[in-house]
Amino acid sequence: MREEFRIMRSGPVKRTSFPTLAAIMLFAAIPSLYGQPAAPADGQADEKDGAHLTLDMDVDLLPHIADGDYWASTITLLNMDTEPAQYRLRFFQSRGEALQLPFMGIGDRSELTGTLPVKGSVTIRTAGTSPSLKQGFALLDSPNGKKLKGYGIFRQRLPWREYDFESVVPLASQYDRFYVMSFDNRAGSTTSMAIVNLDPNRSAVIGLQFWDENGAILGQTTLTLQPLEHVAFATDIQWPFLVNKRGMARFMAPSATLGLPALVLRFNWSGPFTTTYTFSMN
Repeated sequence: MREEFRIMRSGPVKRTSFPTLAAIMLFAAIPSLYGQPAAPADGQADEKDGAHLTLDMDVDLLPHIADGDYWASTITLLNMDTEPAQYRLRFFQSRGEALQLPFMGIGDRSELTGTLPVKGSVTIRTAGTSPSLKQGFALLDSPNGKKLKGYGIFRQRLPWREYDFESVVPLASQYDRFYVMSFDNRAGSTTSMAIVNLDPNRSAVIGLQFWDENGAILGQTTLTLQPLEHVAFATDIQWPFLVNKRGMARFMAPSATLGLPALVLRFNWSGPFTTTYTFSMN
């Protein structure tokens, strides 16, 4: 529904809580084939109050995460290595402050850790119980340097709707600085996205160009993100020249020292939503 596109204005970016992604993602640990993330009692989950984002190793990330307001989210991780793989999931607000989310079976945490056996996997879900919307992003790394893969699932459950809606999203790379994406903002649809500037010290200026389906230029502009800033918005609200348009967009940040990974979803105003893939040009 169009009314679900709630704008949160702050600075030059016209923020939204991700049309239909309004109260996104919670993380509640549930059992998988090889068990579940353990609670603090046995050392497998930890809470870092006031922790700030640091990138001391390669990371993947989910560029948007949230809790409450009819939304829940899931993260599934797989060990792709030939040895046991440690994992660490950290959750952050914009500007790199720790984001505590309610995890089923664990409680409120801003960090989860564990070890996956060879061929092991784990599925983690949020509880969706925050009294108001919480938003941010999630980072994944392996402290013992093993190969992990994973994805997220966003789920919306409305009390007046018989069925839930879900969409799977891939984890993004910390090195994404050049990429293209499709968008569809014709009547009845809206493309929304989240972007994170992973640099803790420098602002990032993203150059953007947009074309319609025939390759005609629709416009070009820039988007500036402060250090560790996370933003989420509907593209037709952020850039009005994309209203009722469908085509391709290119994002380029040649001066950025770290990536500006993005997550993109296409929403139907009647409720369903799906992932729109970003194609790396790095």
